[in-house]
Amino acid sequence: MDLMDYILSTDLSEREIYVIGSIVSQWGFIENEIFEQTLLSFEEEADLPKSMIANAQFSTILDLWLERVAEKQGPSKKEVLVGIYNKIKSLSEFRQAVVHSRWEWNPSSRDEITAIRVHKKTVKSVKFTFEDLADFSNSLGKIRYSIRYPGGLEDRVEEMNRIGGHLSREFWEAITPPKS
Repeated sequence: MDLMDYILSTDLSEREIYVIGSIVSQWGFIENEIFEQTLLSFEEEADLPKSMIANAQFSTILDLWLERVAEKQGPSKKEVLVGIYNKIKSLSEFRQAVVHSRWEWNPSSRDEITAIRVHKKTVKSVKFTFEDLADFSNSLGKIRYSIRYPGGLEDRVEEMNRIGGHLSREFWEAITPPKS
């Protein structure tokens, strides 16, 4: 019986792990916001298509969101949301590489990590720098903001007036350090 647990490292730096975690979290928020907005576009639960009930493929929900939410907005918000739809579509492969890959690096290329995955019987690899990943994470944050507030700051202020202010978890931990 082993008295020790053995763990394999990802071989990624802490900052790479952090930003990859941020990407996964940001994308999850995007999927959830798109799903909720689409769900709210239906008046009756009985009207929901199977793709909504099963919460299946995000791409299917995204197309439904375009049709039922984005395209129903006034001209300026519609333009923002259709642009966001296209941006999400264009970033999907990048997201797949980040989320569904194993990571490798080579000491001769210290600033580069490679995401390797198998997709439809093909081995795919994508090279990233930390800056690529950080830029992607920031882009996702901007996309989230635009999905939630397609009218920009005006929409954000309206929400704050309606529901009040908000303290982020990051701020909360800064003023009340965790117990462990």
